[in-house]
Amino acid sequence: MKTKPRGNAGGFTLLEVLIAVAILSISLTSLLGSQMASMRATDQARMLSAVAFLAEGELMDIEYELKTDGWGQDDQSFDGDFSEEGWPDVEYVCVVDLIELPDYEQLVQAKDESDTDDSGLGVQDAGDQAFGMMGMVWPIIKEAIEQSIRKSWCTVRWHGGGKRKRLSKEWKCGDEENECMTVATFWTDPTKLNQLPSLGGEV
Repeated sequence: MKTKPRGNAGGFTLLEVLIAVAILSISLTSLLGSQMASMRATDQARMLSAVAFLAEGELMDIEYELKTDGWGQDDQSFDGDFSEEGWPDVEYVCVVDLIELPDYEQLVQAKDESDTDDSGLGVQDAGDQAFGMMGMVWPIIKEAIEQSIRKSWCTVRWHGGGKRKRLSKEWKCGDEENECMTVATFWTDPTKLNQLPSLGGEV
């Protein structure tokens, strides 16, 4: 009885299996790297959002406190951490700046330096006259504006890379371990402008 010759088997050779496994390993490694990068980016975005809200909340608390007790006449600073909010590894330094406007003499000097009148006639136009008259009321305007505006900013610092540990007292931002964010805003109190004399009133 004659037997039919055996044809090629339908399976894979060992070499084909090894090549398939190598390709799969490379693909999975690349996919894992992309997934890890995506997780790190998500974690970073979550952290940035959290510290931004923490900084804004601290500024709101400071604003409420100062509006109750008064802004004062000097710059003020506040520091601490957010242990009560559940973020003991995040620290902040907040500053409330008194905005100082230039004196009238400084304004005059700046104006004189910017004048480019080549005629040499020294003719004073209406703008110069108005500027000269402003010298009588500028001290009042200056004080009213300075008392009605404050610039406040809060710098928040935390350990990057998912590290959670207490920070040292030396503030350093931008290095390999520490990350920082600064949130700034302006506060205004229009009632402080009530001390400005009305038009035509006494100076």
